[in-house]
Amino acid sequence: MISIFLSLSCGKEYDDQNSTYVPIDTLYFADSIGIEMGDSNYVFGSISDFDYAPNGRILILDGIQCCIFVYSRSGEFIKRIGRPGSGPGEMQIPSLLEVLGNGTICVKDQPFWYIYDSEGGFISSIHLGRSVPTSMVSVGTENIIGIRNRMDFLETGQLQVIKSVALWNGTTPDSLETVYFEQEFLLDIEDTPNNVLKMDLFSATAAAGDDRVYVAPSPTDSPVIYCYRFDGSIADTLYLPYAEVPKSLSEIEEEKMLIELRVYQGTQRTMVWEPLPNRPMIRCMGVDSLDNLWVQRGTELSPTFDIFDNRGFFLYTAGLPDREDAYNWRFDISSGGIMAVPEDPEFYPLLYIIEHRVPPTNKATCNH
Repeated sequence: MISIFLSLSCGKEYDDQNSTYVPIDTLYFADSIGIEMGDSNYVFGSISDFDYAPNGRILILDGIQCCIFVYSRSGEFIKRIGRPGSGPGEMQIPSLLEVLGNGTICVKDQPFWYIYDSEGGFISSIHLGRSVPTSMVSVGTENIIGIRNRMDFLETGQLQVIKSVALWNGTTPDSLETVYFEQEFLLDIEDTPNNVLKMDLFSATAAAGDDRVYVAPSPTDSPVIYCYRFDGSIADTLYLPYAEVPKSLSEIEEEKMLIELRVYQGTQRTMVWEPLPNRPMIRCMGVDSLDNLWVQRGTELSPTFDIFDNRGFFLYTAGLPDREDAYNWRFDISSGGIMAVPEDPEFYPLLYIIEHRVPPTNKATCNH
């Protein structure tokens, strides 16, 4: 078990001697969507993003086929939304998908923001301004909390990038209503690809629940999470006792290969990528249907999550034991459930539906 320090709530060290041991194998694979060949409704070119709709349907954004595949909760194909092209409702380079609480579907297809109704009917196209979303999660009926990039060229010849964790309305993506956290980066334009990649990989990550916004400001080297109220005020800070874990030589070589291939795939350019020596502290965060925060330990090769309630109290640990092959998977934990997609699939793109065996109550208490 782990020890937690709660800086603003009670300031006491979590006493794992007073808790019940919970096995880590509380997650299991329930199903998957995707095949290598056969029925075209299950063959993906790529999985750029994915999400649960409020009605339980699963939406998968295919960045190569330029459409959204819609499935039932049990994985049966229902329909496609969109197609390649530049006309109304058509897509060219879609990269982000989010389903709002009222069922409205939002797609980022740089430089546009497309809005569809809950059944996939096209509503409108909005040209994005200088603040571009890079990740997002829906909150309430029509709002989104996510990370935004704003870029400016300075007189010094440098590129300034401001990354913000902010709230905006899904139908007005350029109007940020609340900014919770900001980071500034100065990039050398002569080495823009390397610098932009470092900025994206090593910057903040965020999650949101019913009344809290969680920000890990430096997840690569600091296991600290800021907890904000929706109005932007700080509610708490979690300090997780994750220790540094060096990457193995094979991990470093694999990362170099994947990054260099991904950035310059299909071009004649080359780059030299120098991975950080240690594994990240935090890989991702999400909030489940019980409004509990899930934090994936970047220090573990097999996916391992520490779960906290919305007051910052540690509840239990969940994971997929003996699945070191899933270290680079992209997990989505939301009120709809848990899904995961391999970032670099060995054979073909597919999505895993993951179920959760909820363990007995295991909560740290705070004695003043």
